[in-house]
Amino acid sequence: MAPPSCPDPDLPVVNRVLAGDREAYRILVDRYQRQLMRLGYRFHRSHDDVQDFVQEVFLKCFERLPQFRGKGRFYSWLMRIAFNHGMDRIGKRRPEICSEEIDSADTKADPARQALQALARRELRSAVSQLPVQVAACVDLFFFFELTYLEVSRATGIPVNTVKSHVYRAKERLRGSLKGTVAEVYDEL
Repeated sequence: MAPPSCPDPDLPVVNRVLAGDREAYRILVDRYQRQLMRLGYRFHRSHDDVQDFVQEVFLKCFERLPQFRGKGRFYSWLMRIAFNHGMDRIGKRRPEICSEEIDSADTKADPARQALQALARRELRSAVSQLPVQVAACVDLFFFFELTYLEVSRATGIPVNTVKSHVYRAKERLRGSLKGTVAEVYDEL
């Protein structure tokens, strides 16, 4: 369960849905649709496939909602379902890590800044794509989807200490790979 100082804001909505208020599920869909779209682009290239992915994940989540025990954040539980569904859909094909869907902090930035951000993201995407699949998945979920080590572990099935090790080693490797590039000095990805 989430620490008392920061309760899961989704828990009241989940409880409403479980009590029979099916319309309340729309709140969760609206809240997390964008994140699932971003994750969907890791597994699929076509917008239609991504939309199907998101719809399938929300359907699976709705069907399994009675299994949610509230021992962690709803968001991490949803991401675990989505990650596993994505991996099932692509089979042995490598997922696209760090797709174009990574949000930039300021969409109203000047064109030169946007160009630097795009170049840095491309370099970062390229460097992350060179990592082993499990390592890249840990990095992606930890940094771009802001899951904790424990949540990444639950989503991927990788032991938490291994997740920590993967993230630590990946950061070291990425520093080396990005040395001398725009991404090395551009910290506003």
